[in-house]
Amino acid sequence: MTQLTNILENKSISNEIIQISHIKGESVFMTDPEGKRIEVKYTEQGSKIVFTRDSEGRAIAIEERVNGTKLYHISSDSSGLPSSHEIKDDQNEIVYFYDVVGKLQHFVELKNNGDRISTILDTGCMYSIEQKQLGGIVFKAWKVTAEETFEAMVWLHQDGEITEYGTEDVIADIYAKFSRFLDGARVKS
Repeated sequence: MTQLTNILENKSISNEIIQISHIKGESVFMTDPEGKRIEVKYTEQGSKIVFTRDSEGRAIAIEERVNGTKLYHISSDSSGLPSSHEIKDDQNEIVYFYDVVGKLQHFVELKNNGDRISTILDTGCMYSIEQKQLGGIVFKAWKVTAEETFEAMVWLHQDGEITEYGTEDVIADIYAKFSRFLDGARVKS
């Protein structure tokens, strides 16, 4: 039988999942029939998050948002860093990867049509690789300065042709950043 326990007697599991530790709300603690501690947090935004541990002792959480989106959080994945997995109502999925202090480093969106978009965050820049089922691979970059944002795109078509758009130095940065994909690729005149 599930038992409610006194909050003062329990150490919070939610603090171990650093990528969502900023979420405020009230917690209720329970013990399941197998003796595992469960924490349920009701957030100020109306979401419910259930915290527990997996068989290896890592803190995990299942978050159900008011809009129907579900997120699965883990304190450390196979790389030893925190990550989260979001499943949206349209069945598109996003996997978020964080650093040791819970700062978002990159994320991958898996679209239900098979396309995949990987986005990498860096200081002052953001890069994305969109791998399309039909149409090739699109590389994008955005660089932000105090005054403005510069952007560029390099599209590697399935037939090997290249289309470029944007600021020249950002285009050059895309070729440098993604050289393993674009090595030897040139725009045909």
